[in-house]
Amino acid sequence: MDTLQSTANFLTETLLGWSLTKQSITSFSVHPEPSWPSPVGLSLGLGSVALGQVATLIYFYLRREVFQGAGRQIQKEKLSYDFWEGMTTHLAQPEGFVILGSYLSFYWMSGMMPASYYSFEGGINWTHVLIQLIIQDGIQTLMHFAEHAVSAEFYKRSHKPHHRWLNPRLFDAFNGSMGDTICMILLPLLLTSRLVHCNVWSYMVFGTSYSVMLTLIHSEYAHPWDRYVRWLGVGTAADHHVHHKLFKYNYGHLFMWWDRLLGTYRHPDNVKQFNAGV
Repeated sequence: MDTLQSTANFLTETLLGWSLTKQSITSFSVHPEPSWPSPVGLSLGLGSVALGQVATLIYFYLRREVFQGAGRQIQKEKLSYDFWEGMTTHLAQPEGFVILGSYLSFYWMSGMMPASYYSFEGGINWTHVLIQLIIQDGIQTLMHFAEHAVSAEFYKRSHKPHHRWLNPRLFDAFNGSMGDTICMILLPLLLTSRLVHCNVWSYMVFGTSYSVMLTLIHSEYAHPWDRYVRWLGVGTAADHHVHHKLFKYNYGHLFMWWDRLLGTYRHPDNVKQFNAGV
């Protein structure tokens, strides 16, 4: 009798234990695994920026190679270089594309961006785009001023490599240092994304516009629209050349509002090394 009871207890405990183990395995196997954000929005955004750069390069090729700059070179000192060498140098800059692309990829795929950025709902909100451009440039201007003013060592390690171009060409836009890219582009981008919550379409337009404008203001030629947008306080290629030539003026990039507020704006017509009317 004792043997039968012991056998029954053993079978009961074994079957019960197996049942509990099976339930645990089943529960574990159906538990949802951590999911990564869809890379579709990220891919569309990076693709949009790339297309913006292609369009910019086509425009600049026509302006420089076909129409010979239309006689609107900003500085009196003429630049001579091969277009294809310049383009290759521009596209190969790790500070502009590799670092920025890596930052955006990590920020997106980590899921740390505000939830709205992953949404495809609605179209382009142009108010959000404009506000992002304004905030981004405002923070970038402060960081730019700090790189010049904090200390000689900080300037040397961050922004000075970009200032070796006293008469920059369009292809020098992202030619600087990693420290400069982090301070003047990545940190402002991060702060702007925390302040403005928009959808993926608006962020895509903002990023594309921002990269195109940063490239265009380094052009050695004045653009046909510059004399008109300057009235709105939009930064022009000649405005940015002032900074590269004189260092202590025109810290803004997209807008000159900040320099007018700080008293650091210098009009290109007041620089003797520049051609008139740029």
